[in-house]
Amino acid sequence: MRIAVVGAYGAGKTTLITAATARVGLPAAHGTPMRDPLGSRPKPLEETTEPELIQLVVRRHAERLLAEAAHPEGFLSDGSLLHEWVYATVRLAVGLHPGTDQGSRDVTAAPDNPYRNVLDHLGREFLHRALASYDVFVHLPVAFPLRDDPPPISEHFRALSDRLLLDTLHAAGATVHTVTGGPQERLDALLALSRPAARIH
Repeated sequence: MRIAVVGAYGAGKTTLITAATARVGLPAAHGTPMRDPLGSRPKPLEETTEPELIQLVVRRHAERLLAEAAHPEGFLSDGSLLHEWVYATVRLAVGLHPGTDQGSRDVTAAPDNPYRNVLDHLGREFLHRALASYDVFVHLPVAFPLRDDPPPISEHFRALSDRLLLDTLHAAGATVHTVTGGPQERLDALLALSRPAARIH
């Protein structure tokens, strides 16, 4: 069973996967930190340029592919092959700290942004791979405020990321199981979905 636990930054993916690995009997597959683009000085993620951001997206995508491929018997993925693409797409469109007065604006970069088409085409490839890579998508909605001080992104950024992720999966026809509640309720829901009968592919 190949399970992707998806959701915005700080939704509780790592906490849930850590609690579930022994109970489900599957190893965890994690991405790597998105930082320090090759050929550049070390820098905070928020200071990366647009081409460096795309470089990091491709690198992390490749590293996640390798981490998941190391467990052909199945795994719990902390995020998914769409995770970095979602972050970069929202970042390119609205920045790290978009104003909360923007409401439900579309997550679309300016038409004249030269990196918009690059990310759009990467997203199509990453979605194709994601749909073939996972048996179950488990979604954790944004339910808790960020505890980081200072927060690396805004709450509005988190909401936009979550919506883009779900809209992309739903538009592709993927079944996404949203689990809510406290830690034990989430764990119980994940355990139920990890049974073979829950497979969607």
